[in-house]
Amino acid sequence: MSKNKPSTEEFYRKLMQATSATGHAHFQKEPDQDFKVNIRPDTSVSPGMFKADPLQPGGYKAHPTTIAALRKDIFVGGSDEFIDLEKPYTCTGCQKELDLQFWFFCPFCEAPFPKDLEVL
Repeated sequence: MSKNKPSTEEFYRKLMQATSATGHAHFQKEPDQDFKVNIRPDTSVSPGMFKADPLQPGGYKAHPTTIAALRKDIFVGGSDEFIDLEKPYTCTGCQKELDLQFWFFCPFCEAPFPKDLEVL
């Protein structure tokens, strides 16, 4: 292995020591809690929006485009991490304000994000 590259164990140890600006650990060996988020497709819900699902207590309804645009890995972190990762962006297609940490593309107008835009 190259002297410039840390071993897998060293890299893992450094990752586990990483903390946010608020002093909270970014990574844990085990999750604090398991969350299951139920989102049911419903074309009557406007793109980019979520509504409480009357058929699934604690669940939501969303337009299929919104579900497709939603990053599936956002629910991995706890609520504190969302503040640290905020990436405001104004969509060039519809001018809506978005937080890039949640989306693959604009959930309102389906505009792609620019290729050179750093998305988390």
